[in-house]
Amino acid sequence: MNSVCPVYVGTLLMVDSEEEYFPEEITKLRRDVDNGLSLIVFSDWYNTSVMRKVKFYDENTRQWWMPDTGGANIPALNDLLSVWNMAFSDGLYEGDFTMANHEMNYASGCSIAKFPEDGIVISHTFKDQGLEVLKQETAVVENVPILGLYQIPSEGGGRLVLYGDSNCLDDSHRQKDCFWLLDSLLQYTSYGVMPPSLSHSENRQRPPTGAGYSLPERMEGNHLHRYSKVLEAHLGDPKPRSLPACPHLSWAKPQPLNETAPSNLWKHQKLLSIDLDKVALPSFRQNRPQVRPLSPGESGAWDIPGGIMPGRYNQDVGQTIPVFAFLGAMVVLAFFVVQINKAKSRPKRRKPRVKRPQLMQQVHPPKTPSV
Repeated sequence: MNSVCPVYVGTLLMVDSEEEYFPEEITKLRRDVDNGLSLIVFSDWYNTSVMRKVKFYDENTRQWWMPDTGGANIPALNDLLSVWNMAFSDGLYEGDFTMANHEMNYASGCSIAKFPEDGIVISHTFKDQGLEVLKQETAVVENVPILGLYQIPSEGGGRLVLYGDSNCLDDSHRQKDCFWLLDSLLQYTSYGVMPPSLSHSENRQRPPTGAGYSLPERMEGNHLHRYSKVLEAHLGDPKPRSLPACPHLSWAKPQPLNETAPSNLWKHQKLLSIDLDKVALPSFRQNRPQVRPLSPGESGAWDIPGGIMPGRYNQDVGQTIPVFAFLGAMVVLAFFVVQINKAKSRPKRRKPRVKRPQLMQQVHPPKTPSV
């Protein structure tokens, strides 16, 4: 945000922001809003008790995984909005409702805990999703402030809009979109046109003053500094890094070439560098065979010099035919020689010999016992 120029930007849109902010960014944003920049914030849920409840044990890393922040970094957003007396709560709500004849879905958003007295706040009735996650109990909460619109009273000041859920703009979790609401809010922040459906809504209520709300705090022991571009690790609480310099584009200096193009640049270039007018091309008509037409009393044999006469072969053709015949005979002869050699080299199969039974003859007669 430190590189945002309010002269060229009419409305700054912040959706589901999870990063921390530099102190210089907070100061510059307040100065830009006082000079005419408008701000629209689409927040999300943040509850440290729910964050501890949804931790799980990862079998791959063999560690307990716990989110370092919620759907949005509400403590960082509250630090950013505190200069205008605005803040989000750590409530977690869900439900379907109707706004300006449009069906809406509040998937898992927070509520507005604090808002200026001269602002416009729209509220609805929702289920307490945080209580359902923690204690498996169902409760309905009425008059939950979810939308706030505010005009900076100073001359030339911008406008601020807060909304507690960003799932209606997200493609991955969206059930019912709220692009019509974004259109109406941009009309308000850019041209100051307040939609009558919001200014005269029956769900409009007095802005909350923050009494009875405990603003959410950052969870102890989180490791957001490992992924943040703002925080750096310290022995105590993480501290912001030094503000990096804004990138500046260095434009290349043009160097025009003072060269005149040739006059024949538009003409097609020749493919060959040979002047065809000066080269004598060979005449193919002189090499054609002379064919004499038939006389009325002659036969159908034409007089073609150097050609082939009917019933007679040319001398060149007669010499090539025996050569091809000889080569073909050699190929056939080689094929038969190879087949005969294969047949001779193949070993003969021996027939199995049948063993004949041999009768054992007794050479010596059996001895009989003598008395």
